[in-house]
Amino acid sequence: MSRSALLLRLARRSAAAPRAPLHGYARRGQQPWTRLGTQQSQDAASAAAGMTTSAAGFAASAAGANAGTSPGAGARSLLGYALLVSPSAVCAFLCKWQLDRYEWKRGELDAREAALSAPDLTMRDIAAMVNAGVEPDEYARVLVEGELETGRTIKIRPRVRSVHGTPVPGSVVLTACKPRRGKGRTIIVNRGWAPDDWVEPKGGTCLKTSGVVRRSETPGAFTPANDPAAGAWHWIDRAAVCAAMSLPPDTQMVQLVHDGGRYAGNGYNARGKRPSGSAEASYPAPVALADLRDFKVNPQDHVNYAATWGTLCVATGGLAAWAIRRPGAAARKAARAL
Repeated sequence: MSRSALLLRLARRSAAAPRAPLHGYARRGQQPWTRLGTQQSQDAASAAAGMTTSAAGFAASAAGANAGTSPGAGARSLLGYALLVSPSAVCAFLCKWQLDRYEWKRGELDAREAALSAPDLTMRDIAAMVNAGVEPDEYARVLVEGELETGRTIKIRPRVRSVHGTPVPGSVVLTACKPRRGKGRTIIVNRGWAPDDWVEPKGGTCLKTSGVVRRSETPGAFTPANDPAAGAWHWIDRAAVCAAMSLPPDTQMVQLVHDGGRYAGNGYNARGKRPSGSAEASYPAPVALADLRDFKVNPQDHVNYAATWGTLCVATGGLAAWAIRRPGAAARKAARAL
């Protein structure tokens, strides 16, 4: 039963209710109840009629509001519904976003693993692919053998790293590397991290190790822009680095790696061993392959986050539905009690 019908029913009951006879004094020749009772009955009838008219008018206005004839009331109702449903909608969006992040990271890890599992490339293979206009896959393994041109070195800073539990400021060292006997093309080698007080050693510029093909970094929202003229480099931009080193724009960049475990922040990897073939004091320190096979936030973590947001979405949605349906249920309960 609607609100307007309920109010009309209450008004009619009030008007039709029997009233006790009224007694009072009357003039001579009149019955005691005739004049006064008639007057009081007329007054009661007028009051009841007025009440009925007022109730009918209020019920009509309420019915008009329920029917949406009042734009202000309708807007307020829609705004209230939107506010009730908005927490559930936000939680649903965050749940979907976490699932999308999971799918993206799973695809990235599968692509990395496929590239790392492929046969190793040589610097000749890299040169042949670049000459043919083919970009090698990122994370493809490369056997690096050449001579470092230490005069063409760029440091990307600041890069803070924990050493024995103490944060140490440093930089990522990029150096041009030309092939031996002129067979191949010069590449850019990401040699790894070194502290700010590290100095390039004299001699020993020959290099024979392994690495992986890398692209430019994606700067963060608050990462400053590079200023090559001032020598201020904050993120790796391969094209800008090639220009600063006077190299062709299609020059490839290779990040040196080692096969040990992840860096644990104390000079040892996760297995309690030094990086293979070198001590932590030998800077620049290359990155571990295990670090390239994972993200700081694992894909499984995104599944857990999505489950949390999904649970909150269901909970807030149920509360919103209960709050929206509660006024209608109360009105129906009052109508059944009449």
